[in-house]
Amino acid sequence: MKLYVTPTSPYARLAMIVRLEKGLQEIELVWTRTRDPDDPMLAVNPSGRIPYLGLDDGPGFEDTDAIVDYMDTLAPPCRFAPPGGAAYWPYRRRLATARSMLDGVAVWARETMRAQGERSPATIEHERRRAARLADRFEAEIGAFEGQPDLPQLLLFCALDVERRLPEFDWRAGRPGLVAWHAGVAALPPVAGSLPPEGS
Repeated sequence: MKLYVTPTSPYARLAMIVRLEKGLQEIELVWTRTRDPDDPMLAVNPSGRIPYLGLDDGPGFEDTDAIVDYMDTLAPPCRFAPPGGAAYWPYRRRLATARSMLDGVAVWARETMRAQGERSPATIEHERRRAARLADRFEAEIGAFEGQPDLPQLLLFCALDVERRLPEFDWRAGRPGLVAWHAGVAALPPVAGSLPPEGS
């Protein structure tokens, strides 16, 4: 199997963390450039979406959720399935909120990649404000995060990690709980080991 990734995709970072967390180093990482029309990955995955998990025996998966779920089943026990019972709906709420933050900062980051004259200041400001509100929400709730990070926590980590390529995403100021939590997650071996190559 091959996991196609880019250095800048927070969704790819999530898939790489899960790959290491599950001990699936036999899945080969393939670094791609999806904006290059000649990138060989596009022949495998015509949509060009990243991450993409290429299977050895047929078509693969291009949806991050599907990739995480599939890799989770390859090395039991499952770590990233939703909990049952009373914990299910609080989990789903945190999952949706963390995904909203990740999706929003990804839009913000992509917008800044455009040429200066093509950027939408209104879109950037909208996503900046959304990210600030959500960072405040998670600062207020971070005390409830405990134990090994679940999928909502990894989504949140990958959202905050976008600051590596978006320095204006200043989520740290005035949020000491979130800063401490982020540092703890960043130090975990599967997370630290998923950092893209330096300079990429």
